[in-house]
Amino acid sequence: MTELLSKFDVTGRRESSVVRGIHYTTDEERQVYINDGYIPISDEDYQHYIGNRGAGDNGTGYIRDQQTGKPVSAPPAPPVETTEEPTANVPETELAVMEGMVDMQGRIAALEAELAKLKGGK
Repeated sequence: MTELLSKFDVTGRRESSVVRGIHYTTDEERQVYINDGYIPISDEDYQHYIGNRGAGDNGTGYIRDQQTGKPVSAPPAPPVETTEEPTANVPETELAVMEGMVDMQGRIAALEAELAKLKGGK
Protein backbone atom coordinates (compact mmCIF):
# COMPACT_ATOMS: atom_id res chain seq x y z
CA MET A 1 0.00 0.00 0.00
CA THR A 2 1.22 3.51 -0.82
CA GLU A 3 2.02 5.79 2.10
CA LEU A 4 0.09 9.06 2.38
CA LEU A 5 1.29 12.05 4.38
CA SER A 6 -1.10 14.93 5.05
CA LYS A 7 -0.75 18.34 6.64
CA PHE A 8 -3.60 19.83 8.69
CA ASP A 9 -4.29 23.36 9.91
CA VAL A 10 -5.00 24.18 13.58
CA THR A 11 -8.73 23.47 13.11
CA GLY A 12 -8.03 19.99 11.70
CA ARG A 13 -8.77 20.79 8.04
CA ARG A 14 -6.50 19.00 5.58
CA GLU A 15 -4.29 21.51 3.78
CA SER A 16 -2.38 19.17 1.47
CA SER A 17 -1.23 15.61 0.99
CA VAL A 18 1.77 13.89 -0.57
CA VAL A 19 2.25 10.32 -1.73
CA ARG A 20 5.33 8.09 -1.59
CA GLY A 21 6.55 7.36 -5.08
CA ILE A 22 5.06 10.56 -6.50
CA HIS A 23 6.13 13.40 -4.22
CA TYR A 24 9.01 11.64 -2.48
CA THR A 25 10.89 8.38 -2.83
CA THR A 26 13.68 8.37 -0.25
CA ASP A 27 13.55 8.47 3.54
CA GLU A 28 15.42 11.78 3.41
CA GLU A 29 12.77 13.33 1.14
CA ARG A 30 10.03 11.91 3.39
CA GLN A 31 11.68 13.47 6.44
CA VAL A 32 11.50 16.92 4.83
CA TYR A 33 7.70 16.57 4.73
CA ILE A 34 7.56 15.23 8.29
CA ASN A 35 9.65 18.21 9.46
CA ASP A 36 7.16 20.51 7.69
CA GLY A 37 4.24 19.11 9.75
CA TYR A 38 2.98 16.28 7.53
CA ILE A 39 1.79 13.13 9.28
CA PRO A 40 1.08 9.62 7.97
CA ILE A 41 -2.62 8.86 7.49
CA SER A 42 -4.49 5.82 6.20
CA ASP A 43 -6.09 5.70 2.78
CA GLU A 44 -9.51 5.36 4.45
CA ASP A 45 -8.97 8.54 6.48
CA TYR A 46 -7.78 10.31 3.33
CA GLN A 47 -11.01 9.30 1.57
CA HIS A 48 -12.98 11.05 4.34
CA TYR A 49 -10.92 14.23 4.16
CA ILE A 50 -11.30 14.57 0.39
CA GLY A 51 -15.08 14.00 0.47
CA ASN A 52 -15.31 10.47 -0.91
CA ARG A 53 -17.14 9.31 2.24
CA GLY A 54 -19.82 12.01 2.21
CA ALA A 55 -20.05 15.47 3.69
CA GLY A 56 -20.29 14.52 7.37
CA ASP A 57 -23.15 15.12 9.79
CA ASN A 58 -23.27 18.86 9.13
CA GLY A 59 -22.69 18.90 5.37
CA THR A 60 -19.30 20.58 5.86
CA GLY A 61 -16.99 17.60 5.40
CA TYR A 62 -14.53 16.03 7.81
CA ILE A 63 -11.70 17.36 9.94
CA ARG A 64 -8.98 15.58 11.93
CA ASP A 65 -9.83 15.18 15.61
CA GLN A 66 -6.93 16.50 17.71
CA GLN A 67 -7.29 13.77 20.39
CA THR A 68 -7.92 10.64 18.29
CA GLY A 69 -6.26 11.66 15.03
CA LYS A 70 -9.29 10.28 13.18
CA PRO A 71 -11.77 12.01 10.85
CA VAL A 72 -14.82 13.53 12.53
CA SER A 73 -17.65 15.61 11.12
CA ALA A 74 -16.66 19.25 10.73
CA PRO A 75 -18.76 21.79 12.62
CA PRO A 76 -21.70 23.40 10.84
CA ALA A 77 -21.06 26.47 8.71
CA PRO A 78 -21.73 29.73 10.56
CA PRO A 79 -25.03 31.40 9.70
CA VAL A 80 -24.90 34.14 7.11
CA GLU A 81 -25.93 37.45 8.61
CA THR A 82 -27.49 40.16 6.52
CA THR A 83 -27.39 43.64 7.93
CA GLU A 84 -30.01 45.29 5.75
CA GLU A 85 -32.22 44.81 2.77
CA PRO A 86 -30.45 45.41 -0.52
CA THR A 87 -31.62 48.60 -2.17
CA ALA A 88 -31.23 49.85 -5.68
CA ASN A 89 -29.15 52.98 -5.79
CA VAL A 90 -30.34 54.41 -9.09
CA PRO A 91 -29.21 58.00 -9.69
CA GLU A 92 -32.04 60.54 -9.97
CA THR A 93 -31.21 61.34 -13.60
CA GLU A 94 -31.45 57.69 -14.66
CA LEU A 95 -34.70 57.29 -12.74
CA ALA A 96 -36.16 60.35 -14.50
CA VAL A 97 -35.13 58.98 -17.90
CA MET A 98 -36.74 55.61 -17.15
CA GLU A 99 -39.97 57.25 -15.97
CA GLY A 100 -39.99 59.36 -19.14
CA MET A 101 -39.61 56.25 -21.28
CA VAL A 102 -42.54 54.57 -19.54
CA ASP A 103 -44.63 57.71 -20.07
CA MET A 104 -43.57 57.81 -23.73
CA GLN A 105 -44.60 54.19 -24.23
CA GLY A 106 -48.08 55.08 -22.95
CA ARG A 107 -48.28 58.02 -25.35
CA ILE A 108 -47.13 55.88 -28.28
CA ALA A 109 -49.84 53.32 -27.52
CA ALA A 110 -52.46 56.09 -27.43
CA LEU A 111 -51.21 57.53 -30.76
CA GLU A 112 -51.27 54.08 -32.37
CA ALA A 113 -54.87 53.59 -31.22
CA GLU A 114 -55.85 57.03 -32.62
CA LEU A 115 -54.11 56.23 -35.93
CA ALA A 116 -55.98 52.93 -36.17
CA LYS A 117 -59.30 54.82 -35.72
CA LEU A 118 -58.40 57.27 -38.47
CA LYS A 119 -57.60 54.40 -40.82
CA GLY A 120 -61.03 52.95 -40.22
CA GLY A 121 -60.12 50.48 -37.53
CA LYS A 122 -61.80 50.01 -34.20
